Amino acid sequence: MRELAQKRLRKNLQQSLKYLVLVFNDFFILALIFLFGALMFWYAQSMKKMPTGLWFYRPLVGVIIWLPLISGKLVTLLEPADLHFLLPQDKQMRDYLKPMLNYSLIVPTIILVLIAGILFPFAALKAEISPVAYVVLAVVVLLAKVLQLKLEEYNLYSSHKLSLPLLSLLLLLGLICSATWTICGYIAVILILGAFFMLAQKQKNVALFDWQYAVSQEQGRKNRVYSAFSMFTDVKEKKISIKRRKYLDFLLPKSLAKEEPNKFLYRRSLLRNPEYLNLLVRMTAFAILISWLVQNWLWAFGLSCLVIFLTVYQLLPLVSEFDDNVMYRIYPIEREKRGQDLVAVLKLALGLQWLIISLSWLIILPINLQLAEAIIGLLIFSIIILWLYLPIKIKKRKI
Repeated sequence: MRELAQKRLRKNLQQSLKYLVLVFNDFFILALIFLFGALMFWYAQSMKKMPTGLWFYRPLVGVIIWLPLISGKLVTLLEPADLHFLLPQDKQMRDYLKPMLNYSLIVPTIILVLIAGILFPFAALKAEISPVAYVVLAVVVLLAKVLQLKLEEYNLYSSHKLSLPLLSLLLLLGLICSATWTICGYIAVILILGAFFMLAQKQKNVALFDWQYAVSQEQGRKNRVYSAFSMFTDVKEKKISIKRRKYLDFLLPKSLAKEEPNKFLYRRSLLRNPEYLNLLVRMTAFAILISWLVQNWLWAFGLSCLVIFLTVYQLLPLVSEFDDNVMYRIYPIEREKRGQDLVAVLKLALGLQWLIISLSWLIILPINLQLAEAIIGLLIFSIIILWLYLPIKIKKRKI
């Protein structure tokens, strides 16, 4: 069973690396550099203005250092077929899950190191937490994550599932106490970890493995990972659920008589396919977030232009969305001008994106002449991307 686990882990790692190469492309790396630079600039400037030793600083450190605990679920890589073919190996599942638990710790540990490293200047200088206490706090978080994964493993063996949200809530309170009152807080976290570990130990000798629960949990975890990858590239393994969203019907034309077939298809695909709709929503939210972080109209303008460019770039596959559909090829639908039809459809999408970003600027940024120029400049940039860049890229796709 351990050999099977290692084989599946290698296959999963190869698959993840394949998609990570596509996700961290040149454009996304550039966006991350700008975002990280803007965040660090804001962080450094804010540190200079912050007073020292306010009462809420230490609880805030506890909340932020807790965030890695909500990332990374137990990876089992179980498949529906295992319900039949691995059922006789029920008692050997513990050997199968041991390397899985170690693999599941990789991402949370990386996130913990990054967050702890970035938060350290604030914790040491402003919250006045000693370096030793801060390191111990980070180690406690890592131990809590190990326990969390162990509880997920033990839940696979019992019909009475232990409450993981309850554990996360208790650990959040414990870490807040740890950051605020060091010794008492550490005692509280140790008691929480010990109590849940004792509950988990009661299930250790239970031999029955809950296959249905384990497979459903793994399928849900995989779908969340694929959803993250699908924001940047096509993921063939992801199961897409396309459905009508009535609350978005106001964005569709009321009369279908004069609507061309390609526009009809593109509009509904954009509004009903979660890959495209979620991309548009998340990129818009991303632009608002970085504008709020930088608090500067020039940085907000430059980064929002980058976000709009990335949005259009990632919506390009929409033009060939129906190429593999047999009925689309059988029906007499004119395909030569579908690039123009896509541009016409994306006018509304980019227009809404520009409007939402502009309204957010009026709320979170100082209102002045420069901000008005930035809003007009963002509109001009959107028009250039839509009418010049998009048609050129569509022609290169040889549709």
